[in-house]
Amino acid sequence: YRAGIPGKQVPACAGCHGPAAQGTDTLPRLAGQHAQYVENQLKQFGKRERTNDNAVMHTIASKLTELEAKAVAAYLSGLK
Repeated sequence: YRAGIPGKQVPACAGCHGPAAQGTDTLPRLAGQHAQYVENQLKQFGKRERTNDNAVMHTIASKLTELEAKAVAAYLSGLK
């Protein structure tokens, strides 16, 4: 979430969603979301089943492995 995955050209989620995942006026709060929900959304973005992001999230989510998506989802669910 905080550092991204430089070797895969995956930017830090914090760069857009904020350092504490609180979101912005235009981007959703991710802190405290249920892990399974976040994981499902990442999968949908990666498969282009969810397209309300101007392809930004597709570009990012499509590069994540299942384990990486689970890890970021678990991290976010633990934030307040």
